[in-house]
Amino acid sequence: MTLVLVVVAAAALYPLMFTIINSVKSRTGYSQNPLGLPSGITFENYIDTFNRMNVLRLLLNTIITTGGGLLLSTVAALFIAYAVTKLRMPFGNFLFLFIISMLVIPSQVVIYPLYETILNLGMGGSYQGLILAYAAFGLPMSTYLLVAYFRAIPDELIEAARLDGAGDMRILFEVLLPVSTPAIAALSILNFVWMWNDLLLPLVIMGGSDKTTLMVGIALLSGQYDVSIPLISAGLIIALLPVLVVYLLFQRQILSGAISGAVR
Repeated sequence: MTLVLVVVAAAALYPLMFTIINSVKSRTGYSQNPLGLPSGITFENYIDTFNRMNVLRLLLNTIITTGGGLLLSTVAALFIAYAVTKLRMPFGNFLFLFIISMLVIPSQVVIYPLYETILNLGMGGSYQGLILAYAAFGLPMSTYLLVAYFRAIPDELIEAARLDGAGDMRILFEVLLPVSTPAIAALSILNFVWMWNDLLLPLVIMGGSDKTTLMVGIALLSGQYDVSIPLISAGLIIALLPVLVVYLLFQRQILSGAISGAVR
């Protein structure tokens, strides 16, 4: 069993190690030995990456769009989950099923009508357009997780708050939100990772705009006739660092959310 776990762990870590190793290889070193260890370590690829693209601007763009999409999808999912589970609204279950049915639809199917809609709204190439797109794609999973979590919260807790004179907004933000922190942390990390690493949506919506994201900038490091794997590897490691920092800062909340979900 231990051997199996070691093999699985090695297989999972190999792509990351491969990227790190190639990021410190020279072009010549990579062409001579693409799969082996480097004969010498160089950080020229990282310097070249910063010189070729405005990393700080792309990083800021990614933070704005990812943060905005994450916030909007989470807040919308909170309202929907509360309405479906605690307000007993008409057609609430139908609304819930309709939203989570979007999980089975590939993004490529709706990317063109989404792009046309954003253009018609005058948001093409803007932060707002990409934030709305991220929120739309992040809403189904966020709603699914929060509805499952809210359903496990006793209705007696809501009734007690109503007896104290609390309205719906106060119940949602002062009663349900504090006890739902593990679930919100878990879904936030899930959405943050895919929004941060997404290439399709910013490539389509932003195009060549100066408001595009870090992943698009890394993709553009490849020329028409030249693909430098060491250079792209360095860019990927730069993009990975913020995700790693976020995970390390919130790993306790992630584990708490996973354990709480398993117990429920």
